[in-house]
Amino acid sequence: MTQTSATAHWTERESYYRDVCSQIGVALITTDTELRIRSWNAAAARMFGAASERMLGTSILSIVPGERRAVAERMLHRALDLGEGSEFEFEHRDVSGQRRELAVAIAPIIVDSGERIGASLCLRDITRRIDLQSELDESRKMAALGEMAGAIAHHFNNVLGGVVTSIDYAIESQDVALTQRMLKQVSPALMRTTALVNGLLAFAEGGPRADDLADLTEVLNELADETELIVAGRGIKFSMTLAKLPVTPVPRMQLLTVLRNIIQNAIEAMPEGGSLRIGASTDERIVTVSVSDTGCGIDDLTRSRMFEPFWTTKGVLSASSGRATGLGLAIAHGIIQRMGGGISVESEPSRGATFTVTVPLRLPASNC
Repeated sequence: MTQTSATAHWTERESYYRDVCSQIGVALITTDTELRIRSWNAAAARMFGAASERMLGTSILSIVPGERRAVAERMLHRALDLGEGSEFEFEHRDVSGQRRELAVAIAPIIVDSGERIGASLCLRDITRRIDLQSELDESRKMAALGEMAGAIAHHFNNVLGGVVTSIDYAIESQDVALTQRMLKQVSPALMRTTALVNGLLAFAEGGPRADDLADLTEVLNELADETELIVAGRGIKFSMTLAKLPVTPVPRMQLLTVLRNIIQNAIEAMPEGGSLRIGASTDERIVTVSVSDTGCGIDDLTRSRMFEPFWTTKGVLSASSGRATGLGLAIAHGIIQRMGGGISVESEPSRGATFTVTVPLRLPASNC
């Protein structure tokens, strides 16, 4: 190939790629090493309502909302300094003021010599996908509410039906001793119903209170004393390992409620005995508490639904069952969410389970 034809070839090729990048269906922007915009294609112009003539030479950070600029700048410098690609998302208002969710993929621009001369940003509008996911989540939430309403109605019908029958029988009887026996049967049923209502309130309103703070070590020692009494005679070996914990204020009742429910679940998973372990640690941001057992483990279906209210593997709710309400882990999950923390579980069938609870040291403001 002659020098003239080679030059023509590369000129034609450069023009081809320039046209491709200009007309491609996603916003494509490039920057130099100072994060100044070097190219701005037609899709970027449509997305941000600004022509390339206006944007060339300006900082790429100008298109990112203030609260996400630090993240964007960090990722851009990672591309320039380390040659690493990364992704992030941010919310953008288009020219008509409509909210748009944008996904950004950042990559370094590397020439033949290996030098990094800038960064490329590929931006996609994922608003529709986000909206569809929200609609799906809402649909699932409504389905879960329907199941919960049915479970509540079923449980209350069972309990109250038994109460009404007992009261009617006592009214028709002239036997004082029989009436007392009926009342003794009614009282526990009503107490179970009260416990159910309290559980639902905890699930709905379980936020931290500023007047209920206690040191983490004291809370865990209190929990350990309770647990030792519960597992006594069950063939369960209990142990607790605490790192050297500084004085760490945590919401006492909320954390105890969460951990009690998890521990009760662990104990019920070991009817033939086993090992139960509690561990805790803390850093500058979060408190982490783990509860591990050697019980029957959890399968994928159970793990996907175990934090749903009234979902239980322990049998159908009935007036004679005071424990299998399926609320324990749902209550724990609701409380931890309102504390700004999280619960995760690692488990396999027949290989036990480990629940990990994290609580931020700066708790969200209470609505109480």
